[in-house]
Amino acid sequence: METEKKIRIKKFFYGIIASIILLNLVFTEKNRGDGNVNNYFATFNKIDGVSVGTDVVISGIKVGEVKEIYIKDNYPQISINVNKKLRISDDSSVSIQTDGLFGKKFLLIEVGGNDVYLKSGDKFSYAEDSIVIEELLGKIILIGEKNKGL
Repeated sequence: METEKKIRIKKFFYGIIASIILLNLVFTEKNRGDGNVNNYFATFNKIDGVSVGTDVVISGIKVGEVKEIYIKDNYPQISINVNKKLRISDDSSVSIQTDGLFGKKFLLIEVGGNDVYLKSGDKFSYAEDSIVIEELLGKIILIGEKNKGL
């Protein structure tokens, strides 16, 4: 009878320990490996189609993702995480591109040629905005209408 009581007590404590571990896993913020990335910033005029989690690409290879989007001085700011192993020169640029004609958006980093490299927390000196397909089609139609009248 006494061994049965000891088994129940052990099971009770195992249950409490398991519950504590599960609660710890549920309520702690997941570590996204921020120690393995550098964080850079870019300022744009338009960021249509870009959201948190959007891919950051160099030469067609995913090297990071958009971490945060916010407004600063009435302009959209994008915070991006990039693999820490990459060295990105301070004359590099970032642009918002579309995968195909109607595909999803991504950020493309064009690496420059300087020997001075961006550090985590630095800002890209040049950023090219997103092209909105509707605006582009409107311009093409307008050009076509002008040429039609010639």
